Parts: sequence; structure tokens; C-alpha cells
Amino acid sequence: MIPLEKSSDAIFPFQVNDEQTKVYIAGGNTSDQQSQKRQLEIRGSRPSPLIVSSHKIKKPPQHPANRDLVSPYVPRVTVVVSPKVVHATASEFKNVVQRLTGISSSFFLESGDGGDVSPAVRLSSMEKAAESPGILSPSPAMLPTAIFHQGGMSTSGFMSPSQSPSYAKLTSTQEALFDTELSIGFSRFEQRDAASLATKIEHMSEASDSEKVSNEETRVRQKDEYEPEHKRRSESELIDEIVRDVLMVLCSKDEVNMIGMDMQVEEILSLLCIESLDVRSIGIWGTVGIGKTAIAEEIFRKISVQYETCIFLKDLHEEVKVKGHDAVREEFLSRVLEVEPHVIRFSDIKTSFLRSRLQRKRVLVILDDVNDYRDVETFLGKLTYFGPGSRIIITSRNRRVFVLCKIDHVYEVKPLNTSNSLLLLNRGTHSVLLPEVYSALSLELVRFSNGNPQVLNFLRNREWQRLSQQIQKTSPIYIPGIYERSCCGLDDYERSIFLDIACFFRRMDKDNVAMLLDGCGFSAHVGFGNLVDKSVLSMSHNLVDMHSFFQATGREIVRQESQWPEYCSRLWNQEDIVDIIIHDKGTSAIEAIFLDMSKLKFDANPNVFEKMCNLRLLKFYCSEVIENRGVLLPQGLEYLPSRLRLLHWEYYPLSTLPRSFDPRNLVELNLPSSCAKKLWKGKKCLEKLKKIRLSYSDQLTKIPRLSSAPNLELLDLEGCNSLVCISESISDLKKLVFLNLKDCSKLESVPCMLDLKSLEVLNLTGCSKLENFPEISPNVKEVCMGGTMIQEIPSSIKNLALLEKLDLENNRHLKTLPTSICKLKHLETLNLSGCTSLDRFPDLSRRMKCLRFLDLSRTSIRELPSSVSYLTALEELRFVDCRNLVRLPDNAWSLRFKVEFRQIDTEKFSRLWNKFGWLKKVQIS
Repeated sequence: MIPLEKSSDAIFPFQVNDEQTKVYIAGGNTSDQQSQKRQLEIRGSRPSPLIVSSHKIKKPPQHPANRDLVSPYVPRVTVVVSPKVVHATASEFKNVVQRLTGISSSFFLESGDGGDVSPAVRLSSMEKAAESPGILSPSPAMLPTAIFHQGGMSTSGFMSPSQSPSYAKLTSTQEALFDTELSIGFSRFEQRDAASLATKIEHMSEASDSEKVSNEETRVRQKDEYEPEHKRRSESELIDEIVRDVLMVLCSKDEVNMIGMDMQVEEILSLLCIESLDVRSIGIWGTVGIGKTAIAEEIFRKISVQYETCIFLKDLHEEVKVKGHDAVREEFLSRVLEVEPHVIRFSDIKTSFLRSRLQRKRVLVILDDVNDYRDVETFLGKLTYFGPGSRIIITSRNRRVFVLCKIDHVYEVKPLNTSNSLLLLNRGTHSVLLPEVYSALSLELVRFSNGNPQVLNFLRNREWQRLSQQIQKTSPIYIPGIYERSCCGLDDYERSIFLDIACFFRRMDKDNVAMLLDGCGFSAHVGFGNLVDKSVLSMSHNLVDMHSFFQATGREIVRQESQWPEYCSRLWNQEDIVDIIIHDKGTSAIEAIFLDMSKLKFDANPNVFEKMCNLRLLKFYCSEVIENRGVLLPQGLEYLPSRLRLLHWEYYPLSTLPRSFDPRNLVELNLPSSCAKKLWKGKKCLEKLKKIRLSYSDQLTKIPRLSSAPNLELLDLEGCNSLVCISESISDLKKLVFLNLKDCSKLESVPCMLDLKSLEVLNLTGCSKLENFPEISPNVKEVCMGGTMIQEIPSSIKNLALLEKLDLENNRHLKTLPTSICKLKHLETLNLSGCTSLDRFPDLSRRMKCLRFLDLSRTSIRELPSSVSYLTALEELRFVDCRNLVRLPDNAWSLRFKVEFRQIDTEKFSRLWNKFGWLKKVQIS
């Protein structure tokens, strides 16, 4: 007789094929036994590939590395969660075990009130039975662990030795059945699997009771589906059939959820390096619904058989929210060490002792859905104590979790490609649509899903044509799972940023969006980084972006704030906004309004915004240019909220903004194509103002003093052809980067701009009355002064040391260029086209190593100086319509540039024809 292993665990030992494993049957909280119908989640533990040998189930051989790492008492496997769940009450559980094994009801620990039994197993009588002859000899460690949970994770620990049950005397049939039952516990069952096996188990029960029931009665009770009336099957045949059914479920993977995932599973397995004896951690990162958990479950299914202890903690973030950090830590460690969590508090155990225990174990731990570092912070250090060959896998939507957890490798789960997306979308669907319509809709839905399996599973069960209309209108769409978890783990600022982008700023310039959101107090760049790490946003080409389904979800979150639009925080729907404005339904709940006025024309009353005291973003715009459209204010406008950060109103119909308007919080003021003659009267606080756009406001005669706007970065007055002068206060704008005065045709002069240290772009093109080249900051990078009355460029231009582009196109009065132009070391583009009075290109005294583009089209230049060879970086030289050009210097051909000759006198130029063959490109006409 093999002696019992002394343990506090509830053990039902069983010997199968010389493999030593244990069965743990852990119950709910024994102090809480009031409920008559407790639901137990019987969760499958080890979906490993098993081998049928008669009616026995053999496990694959133990990993070689394991043999040197574990005690002779063999691998114990504590499997906390599996992907499928079979529900049963405590009494149902007792009855099934009693039918399969013949164990009497006294074998179970009864509840104090005589109600349903606890699934915990009594140990007291087991020790006595072990001494009796004829009892099945126990092994110190038996079948893979099967844990029966109450309400998800097991809330109680394991039984103490004093509660140990007796060993049951099993017939060979019962032994095989119990073997089968335990393997069922590891399976990934669906309802139909459980029903089929239950029927066959009933047959086994009937076979076991053959001594009490006549053969004829047994045959009558048997069902046609499994037992032909003319022949009664033997016990072994029924056992074999049950085992085959178990293995079919056990060894099969979830084909639907794993479509297109096989390669990613293999890539992660290669990162795990199972054969290596180091302790290794892997992070599986990706957006909600992308398949992180499915991949982790498949990896668990493939490799769990190779580890002494396996733990899969599913939905850890939710478990921590429900139970608290300390409780989750205690449960985790109790399962690793196989002791009852209520017997001892691990926080009271010395670290050195705990480390010594954990270092003996080769474990596989999967922590699923760890979306906050604090979820695992209390026991994170313990993960480093595990023995050689251990593997830790964490799945998370938050990449920063992996950094804080010091994960060795992070694997980003990739979306399904188009072919796999179509395969999943079309799986099991039956459509009456025409093939071409069906194909087009399929592709549209796949693009919307961005290869997200959870989104595709949602879409395939919906009416596609209606979905297509919603997608095209960027309407809110409720996607189960995505909706509930898209904002999970976001703080208030991150949530606000996410919703603003989903409603208004998708695929817009990151810096512009950040400027507005910073003005709202959201710390945008920090928020962007966090949202990218949390798989909500993406950044590409300096645009802030998100998946289409996230945009639809974000808008759905806002839509569900209230059934009444006026009580929602963000408004973009035309019908809702027009109704609120016309009927004066505004409320303090409204924070942002974006209205496309292209096809709208309606009147608003003077106090339309009075109730919207928390309005921070207001944008009235036209996606199409249609005459005589927009919001009209026949009685004027009395009020604008002082909390506005963005005021964007195209075709603003009034000559000035409300007198009462306080723009102290304003970050961006855009009134393009407005009727404004001036913005306001008097001085206003403009401390936060960064951008002013008044382009094509052709009635604007003056702009306010801007000394009260020290943070202004952009001033756009293009097309303001009634503007006569610019205030000298512009010289106070130390942060001004962009100044656009293009086509201000009545502007005769501009103030000195030497003090504008931040100025990078100055556009004076089309200022047709401007006669003098202005004094400009030496830090400017781009100057455009085409179409002016300027006659010469001063030699002081050499002071523009950072100048990269000089555009003097169509300055018909310009006659000469200073030779000092060669001192512009960073100049890349020089455009002199249309300077019809320019007949000579200056002789260069030094190399211009950056000049790549030189346009001399429509000039009066006859020849280029030999110093043109100093243009060593030149890539393109244009001579379009240079009718006076007769000669290029011989040394010019040492330069490998593209030359464009069009509309020139080819007779005068004929002697250069033989030179063209090896040039990069020549265009002649």
C-alpha cells in the first residue's frame, strides 16, 4: 500500500497509466451555505492531446526538463479558468459523481441546513477506507487537477487533512468512468457536447446497476440513438464511445475564433522557447477584440501538459475590481502552492520562505486582461521566484503594463488580413443579395472592422445593408464587448480625448488637435501616448487616427448619455443640432457642436448660446461651397460662452463678435469668408489665443491690437483685400511662426519683423502695392513675395541664414539680385519665374551646396555665368519661355541636373544640341 501524501488539499487519488496527477475538488465558501441552488462552474483545466488506450486515457510523457525540477510526488496542475463552462448545481454534481462511481451521499460534506451538498470532499473516512482490503491502492499524485468553481474563480480553498474522505471501492467499469469524468473536466464543452455525454453517462449508470435491474428493463430504458434494440452494447463499448467523444472535444480547438491566428500562435511559441530552462515572460498586446485571449487559450491548450502547475487567470482586471488586489493575490498564491487560502495569509509569510517554495516549481501562468499595472502589482514580484523553465504570459490592451512588469518580449497581435476577415465574416451566413452586392458589402464591412475578429463576429449576424448606411454616415454603432471595454482603464482626461477624437478629430493633424485639447486642460500629448499604448489610437503621418469601429463606438457612448440630444455632451448630427438651435433647447450639458452647413439655411435667435455655458468647441463649417447657406442671425448675436476654446464659423454673417464675449479661454479663432469688419471694440484678454484665421473676409479693414496675445502662433489674413495696414503691435508676437498676408492687395507696407524670433513662414505674395523688401527675422525659413512692386533685393538678405525657400515669382519690376545671395547656406529653392525685367543671374563667389531647384522661366536672362558650376546640389533647372537665352557656359555640363527647355529659340540654341544626351532629363519644345 502506498502511503497517503500529507496535504491540506482535498484529494481523490487515482492511478492511470503510471502518470501521477491529482484531482482537486474545491468547493465554495463553506461559511455561506444558504442557497439551495448554487451554480458551480465546472471549468475544463487541461485541454491537452491525450491518447486512447482501451478505455484509459494516457497523457504524453513529461517534459524531460521537468524530471530534474520536481519532487517525486509529481506534477500538480491547478487550472483556474478554461474557455468553456458547464454549469451544474451542487446536488447535480453529487448525483453525477454518485452515478459514475457508486460513492454514497455520505461521501460528500453536507451543508449545515441539510440543503445541497458542497462539492468539497470529506477526507475523514478516506483514511480509514485506505486501510481496508480490496480498496483501490492510491498513488501520491493522480489525474490532472479539475477545479469546480463557484461563481467564476474559486472563492474557497482546499480541505484540511482532518476532512479527508475515504477512498471509494471502484469496479473496473467505475474506474474507467471516473477516469473519463475527470478528463471531461478538462474539456472545452459546448452545450451539445454536454448533452451527448450526459446521455451516454446515463447509459453507463444503467449498466452499473445491472444487478438490480433486469436485462429486459435495461434494454427498454436504453435510447435508440445509442443502443439498437436488437443488441445491447457492453460496458467497454460504451466506455470507448464516451472516451472518443471526450477526446474529440478535448483535442479540438475553437476553429471560428482561431481563424487566421495559427501563425501568430506559432510566433509566440517560438518566443516562449519552451525547451529553455530560463524563466521567461511574454506580453500579448493588442486592441480590444483582436484575439489576445483566444491566442493565450490556444497556447495554454498546446503546452500546459509540459508544466507541473498551470494557472490561467481570465479577466483579471474584472476579478480585481470585484474582489480586490489582496484577495486575488492570496488566491493566486494558494493555487500555486496548493494550500487553502483561508488557512494562512501569504502576506504574513517571510519572503525567503515563499521564494524557496516557488523556486521548486516549473509553472505556466497566464494572466489575462491585465489592463492596469496595479492589477498585478501586489504579487508581481512573486512571478520572478518561479523555478527554471517557468513561463509567464500576460495579455493586455495597455502596452505600458509590459514595461512596468518588465516583460521580456512583447508580441503585438495583428489584425486578420482581408481573406481571413472575409472567411470569418461569411462563415455561416446565408444571403439573398446579388453576388456583386454581397461582395461589395463584405469588403466594406471588412474595412470597417480592420480585421478585428470580435467586430467581424458582430457584423456577420446583422443586416448588412443597414450597417453599410450607418458606416457611410459614421453613425454611432453599438458593438457588444467593444462598447463596454473601449473606455475601460481610461482616466477622465483620456476618456475625454478619446470621445473628442471619435466625434470630431479623426484623421486630423496631431499638433492642431493637441493644441485645442491642451487648451481644454487635457494634456493631449501625454493622453495621445497613453491611448496609443492602450490600443485605442494610432498615429500615422502626424495624423491622429483610430479604427472605424472605435469611432462608431465612441459616438455610441456619447449617444447613450441621454435619449435627448440636448443633454448629450457632443453634437454632430445635423437634425439634432438644427432642432436644438431653432427651438432654443440648449443646455449646460453640451460641450461641443460641429455642424456641416453646406445644405442648410436657417435663422437663430440672438441668445441661442446663452444656455450652453459649458460649450468649449463650436464649429460651423461647409464641406461643400454652396452660395447663400448657413446659420443666419437676423437679430444679431448677444452671447457667446466664455469657455469657448474653438470658435470656427465660416461665413459668419455679422460685422463683429458680441460685445459681451470674453475670449480669455479662446485658443483658436477662425472666421474665414466672414462679413466681419473688425473683431471687437477695445482691448480683450487673449492670453491663450494661438491661431487667428480671417482669410477672405473681404470687408475686414483692421485687426485688433495683438499685444494681449503673447502666445499667438498663426495669423492668416489671406485675401483680406480691404485691409490697409497691419498694427505695429505685431512686433510683440514673439511666438508667431506663420504670417500669411497673401493677396492683401491694398496693403502698402508691413511693420518691422526683426524681433519675430519664432517666425518661419512669411507670405506676402499678391501684395501688389508693396514696394520695399521688409525687414525680416533672421530665423525665417520661407519667404514668398511674388507679384509685388519690389525692384531689388537688398544685400542684407544674406542675414537670413536659415532661409530654405525664396519665391519671387512674377515680380515684374525686379531687375537684379545681389551676389550675396550665395551666402544663403540653406537655400534649397529659388523661384525667379516671371521676373521679366531680370536679365542677368548674379555671379556666385562660393558654392551653394543646398540649392536643388532653380526656376528662371520667363525671365530676360541671355546667359548664365560660369560660376553656375558652384550649384553642386542642383537637381532641376527650368528655362521655360526664356526667349533671350543663347548660351550656357561649357562648365555647366559638369553638373548632372534635369533641364527643361520649352518655348525657346532653337536656332540660336542649336550649338548645344550635342550636349543633351547624358543629362538627367531634357524637355525641349
